[in-house]
Amino acid sequence: MKRKLLLITAIICLTPTFLFSQAYQAKATLDSNRILIGDYLNVRLSVTVPNGMPVNIPKLSQQMLDTFRIDLIGNSKIDTIRNERLTTFKQTITITAFDSGSYVFPGIPIFGADTNILAQTEPLFFQVNTISVDTTAAFRDIKQPVKVPLTFKEVLPFILITLAVAAIFALLIYFIIKFRKKQKPKEILVKPKPKVRPDILALQALERLRLKKLWQEGKIKQFYTELTEIIRTYLEGRYEVNAMEMVSSDILEELSSKEIPHEMREKLRELLLIADLVKFAKWDPMPTDHDLCFKNAREFVEKTAEIISNENKSKEPKKE
Repeated sequence: MKRKLLLITAIICLTPTFLFSQAYQAKATLDSNRILIGDYLNVRLSVTVPNGMPVNIPKLSQQMLDTFRIDLIGNSKIDTIRNERLTTFKQTITITAFDSGSYVFPGIPIFGADTNILAQTEPLFFQVNTISVDTTAAFRDIKQPVKVPLTFKEVLPFILITLAVAAIFALLIYFIIKFRKKQKPKEILVKPKPKVRPDILALQALERLRLKKLWQEGKIKQFYTELTEIIRTYLEGRYEVNAMEMVSSDILEELSSKEIPHEMREKLRELLLIADLVKFAKWDPMPTDHDLCFKNAREFVEKTAEIISNENKSKEPKKE
């Protein structure tokens, strides 16, 4: 009775282990068991495990196969196939051998998360054969190259290329000779246009401003803006001061060292003051002030231009 109880207990204890090991399966097959030297041979690996269970399939390397005189060509990616209970991993390992004889492809162990071997493939045996040679046949000399005459179609491209290169060189020589014989063009001296005096430009601009009749149409600020721009441009050309970038006080201070009659200085000061009041203080002067500022601007240009004319006349040589 005791022996029966021990036997039942051992069966009960070993049954889960047996079932657990049966759940992990590893199988490897060969495409063929015979190949010629240098031919490729595929090893089909298939590993089946319960869903969700960890598994480690080692990746074969050349170093692992050196002992078995097998050369590794490559490992394919692992394909995964799942059903309700099991997961199957499939991989193709390509190998070859460069010596005739019998070979053994080793079994591949499959590990779990704790590095324990869960399953292992069976070793695979295959034969590598050489190409059969008829040793009874006589040796023959190596056949010499056969001379094949050139055809016109084969020679035509070389003829066309030669003619094209010759034509290019001929044209190049022609243009070089023509270029050297060609006389140099005579230099045409263009007299520079005389520079228009700043006073003339200013008077022309003032006349255009008068014809616009801006202040008569109520455009007071625009009238004084254009009027002061004309005067500032004239001052830059006449006295070489950066009037366009200066405020009115800086312009008057810069002109203090210039030869300008006192009356003209006062007219310029009055003009700039009224223009600043209109542009910045929104002052609305009388119509008589508009006319007076315009006259002061024109008179300032004319009077300071007379100084230029007088200076030029004094520099001319006296006639005997």
